[in-house]
Amino acid sequence: MVEIPNQEWDTFCARINELRQQALLTIEVLRGGNQREQIVRELPLQKIELDRSDACNDRIALHLGVPAQRPLTHLIVQPIHIMLRPAENGSFNPLEIDAESGISFLTFHPALRADILHGLKL
Repeated sequence: MVEIPNQEWDTFCARINELRQQALLTIEVLRGGNQREQIVRELPLQKIELDRSDACNDRIALHLGVPAQRPLTHLIVQPIHIMLRPAENGSFNPLEIDAESGISFLTFHPALRADILHGLKL
């Protein structure tokens, strides 16, 4: 797995917005226990936002849906680790975000490729 350092999260989110806007995203969450709950399946990604404005809790907001409609927002509270799982052909899927609110698995279609890491200090 490739972990994205905390100080690179802003840049990483910007890279996703730049390279994977409108990619189809499936989100599953693992909260206490071993069962994943599917939150959304193959909705277009409008935007990912990292909010560090609250001194106590960072947040990652995933805005999903068709651009002409009001987005569905999935909120990840107090992220601890952001990790990329290697997949086929040098791509990465899913993106795993370990947080106080549980572990979120974000599966992108098409998958994230190595270009998503360009310019990051890993």
